[in-house]
Amino acid sequence: MNLFTLWITTTFCVIVMALIEENPYTKALKMNKQWENIHGYVQVRPGAYMFYWFFYANGTKIDANRKPVIIWIQGGPGFAASGVGNFAEMGPFHMDLTPRNHTWVKGRNVLFLDHPVGTGFSYVTNSSLHAKTDRDMAMDLARAIKVFYRRYKEFRKTPTYLFSQSYGGKLCPRLAYYLHTAIENKSLKLNFKGIGIGGGWVDPRESILVQPKFLYLSGVIDRNLYLSSSRVAKKLAHYIQEEEYFQADIFDDILFRTLNKQGELNFNNVYAPSPYPALDELQDKMNKYIKYTLPEVNATRKWVYLSLPPYNSLKRSFLVPSVSFLEALLNKTKLKIAIYNGNLDVVTPLGGACSWVHKLKWHGAAEFATAKRHHIRGNRNGYYKEMNRLSFWWVFGAGHWIPEENPEAMEHILDYVMAEDVVKPPT
Repeated sequence: MNLFTLWITTTFCVIVMALIEENPYTKALKMNKQWENIHGYVQVRPGAYMFYWFFYANGTKIDANRKPVIIWIQGGPGFAASGVGNFAEMGPFHMDLTPRNHTWVKGRNVLFLDHPVGTGFSYVTNSSLHAKTDRDMAMDLARAIKVFYRRYKEFRKTPTYLFSQSYGGKLCPRLAYYLHTAIENKSLKLNFKGIGIGGGWVDPRESILVQPKFLYLSGVIDRNLYLSSSRVAKKLAHYIQEEEYFQADIFDDILFRTLNKQGELNFNNVYAPSPYPALDELQDKMNKYIKYTLPEVNATRKWVYLSLPPYNSLKRSFLVPSVSFLEALLNKTKLKIAIYNGNLDVVTPLGGACSWVHKLKWHGAAEFATAKRHHIRGNRNGYYKEMNRLSFWWVFGAGHWIPEENPEAMEHILDYVMAEDVVKPPT
């Protein structure tokens, strides 16, 4: 056999093996519970299409409408919930496609939305259609949610909650207010009960002011870098306070470069390795295997875990707070509100979250300030305090991705917010 013939034979064998190789995601579904789900698109504006992926509680449509619905609002902006929230944090499978024992889909329905449009499997027909403000993004999400509940009317009376993370946490109060207003105006039929904000970028100023000292006290940066980054953070905070966001954006970039002078930081968790190698592998799996199990998805579309065009389109909104919407929810609605933060989070340090939560202007603020803390369920998982409909959670051993890094504490938060709405699956 000459070399050319050997090459042809080898290449043919590789192609045949690739064709007959079983999709590992399909194999994982067969070997474990077949998690029933639905997916599709909503046109939120002409030429702008948002992708949704809904997992039925306990993997079955049977009695699913009797179990709560969680709508997950991912951060970034531009991280794709279909992959990051689903496989990295709370879906039925981990990023390596092994089963997740602490999945939120046990006893609850979960709706993932790739937002803003242009993220994940969502798409726009023209780049000018990318969301440019938090209002744009929240309006698109509100439209997608309205259409979802028109399509699946059986969930209209089901207790529904928004849970969010990072930039999604900043967006969550605004979106919740829009949904509440739509329900009051009778343009939306939805049994909306509460929200959860994890590592929320709700008040960027308070989070930024704490970052340098948190990193210094954690031993990650030295004193010189602490002093120089603190000066930048104070200037940045000043421009945010004055609502001079163009100048604030400049100093935000300077602060990021300054904090990384001693080596690239993992802003998700101060002591953990970078999550991006695992996300790169997930990106490969999404494009090679997972998207082919989703008939509604255009197989030629490349999925990325962070979509830069929608991210860059929203850059002018990054430092705009959403405190006023959260205060409106506390003062004008009956929604239950849980705010939780990991003690290893660099993006939104726990001290910053604690600061802005206690500065909220609402009718229960004085009582909340003096409320006693309780232990989070489990061993050394942290503390929480509550007053009326607001609770705040100090979560230990977790950074920015609390659902994955401390699932025991997260389960307590979910149970607390949903109270009697959660039906535990049989063991």
